[in-house]
Amino acid sequence: MAEHVAAFQPFEPSHRWVLTLTLGIAVALLMSVRRLRQVRDDRWVRVVLACGLVGNEVVSWVYAITNGYWGLPLQLCDLAVFLMAWALVGEHKLVKELAFFWGLAGSSQAVLTPDLVEEFPSYPWFQFFLGHCGVVLSAVYLAVRGRVQLAAGSVWRVWFISNVYAMIAGLLNWRLGTNFGYLTRKPEHPSLLDYLGPWPVYILWVEVIALVLFFLCLGLGRAIDRIAGDASHA
Repeated sequence: MAEHVAAFQPFEPSHRWVLTLTLGIAVALLMSVRRLRQVRDDRWVRVVLACGLVGNEVVSWVYAITNGYWGLPLQLCDLAVFLMAWALVGEHKLVKELAFFWGLAGSSQAVLTPDLVEEFPSYPWFQFFLGHCGVVLSAVYLAVRGRVQLAAGSVWRVWFISNVYAMIAGLLNWRLGTNFGYLTRKPEHPSLLDYLGPWPVYILWVEVIALVLFFLCLGLGRAIDRIAGDASHA
C-alpha cells in the first residue's frame, strides 16, 4: 500500500527551513564577495552547479513520465534552469542577464509561494526546492563572482524578452489549453497573484511588479560590485 503524503502547506516548518537555509547561504555568499572575487578559477564549481541544475530537471522528467504525466517544460522557471546552467559555464552576456534576472526575481517568487502539491519528504518537494533554490543561489553566485555585468539597459532588455516569452506562451496556451506563465489562470495554490485582481488584470500588474523587481535586482548587483570594489559598470 502506497504511503500517504500530506498536501503541501506554505510556511509550514519544512518550508520555513528551506527559506531560512536559502537566505543563509545567500547572505554567506554576499559576505564573502571580496574573497570570492579573488578566486582565480572557479570553473569546476560552476560546472558542478550547472550539471546539478540540469540533472535535477531531467530526473524530474523521468519521474513524471514513469508516473504517467508530463508537460512541456516551458514555465518561466523551467527556462530559467537551462539559462542559468548556460550562464554558469558560458560567456554570453544576454544569457547571463536573463539568468540573473529571471533566476533572482522569478524563481525567488516560486520559492516563497510554491505551486507544489506534495509536502516533505516527497520527491516532488525535494526536486522543486533543489531546482528553484539552486537557481536563486546560482544567480547570487554569478553576481558575487562578477560574472554578470549589469546596467539600466539590462533591465529593459530582460523585460522586453519577458514580454516576448509571454506572447509566445499565450499563443501556446490558446492552442494547447496549457497555462504557461500562469497567463490563463492563477496557480491553484496561494500566490502573489491572488492579490492582483481577476484575469486579465493580474497580468498587467505582473508587468509592473516584474519591472520593479528587475530594478531591485539591478540595485543588488551594483551594490555587490561596490562592496567588492569593482567599478566595472558603465
